[in-house]
Amino acid sequence: MKTTLTIAAATAAIAAGGIAAAGAGATAPSPTSAATKTTAVTRHVEGRVTAIDRSARTFTVRDAERGTLKVKVTSTTKFERVTFTALRTGTRVDVRAKRVSGAWNATKVERGEAAGNHDANDDNGGGHGGGNDDPAGHR
Repeated sequence: MKTTLTIAAATAAIAAGGIAAAGAGATAPSPTSAATKTTAVTRHVEGRVTAIDRSARTFTVRDAERGTLKVKVTSTTKFERVTFTALRTGTRVDVRAKRVSGAWNATKVERGEAAGNHDANDDNGGGHGGGNDDPAGHR
C-alpha cells in the first residue's frame, strides 16, 4: 500500500511539474525529439532476383520466408561477389536494405549460395579465407 501511494505521489509530482513548466512558457517535446524518434528500419532478405529495372537502379528479391522486396541501388551500396550490371533474374542474393523516404535502399548485396549448398566449402574455411574450420575429429 505504501509503495502504491509513493508511485502515485511521484506520478502526480511529475505531472504537476510538467504542467507548471508548460505554464511558464516551456514547450512540450516535439514529435521528433529523442524520446519519440525511432531508428531507421533495416531488413535482411535472401532469395532469387525476380525483376531488374536498370534505368531506375532497382531490383526485386523473392525471399521464401519474408516475401518480396523491391530495393534501390545507391552510390553507397556495397557489392560482394556480384555487381549490379552482372545481376540477372534468377541470381541468388543476400540483401541488406534500409528504409529511407518510403523506399528500401540496398546497403549491401552479396551473391548467395545455391540452395542446400551452404556447406560445400566447409573443409576449406567456408570459402572465406581458407583453413579448416571443422572441429577436431570431424569427417
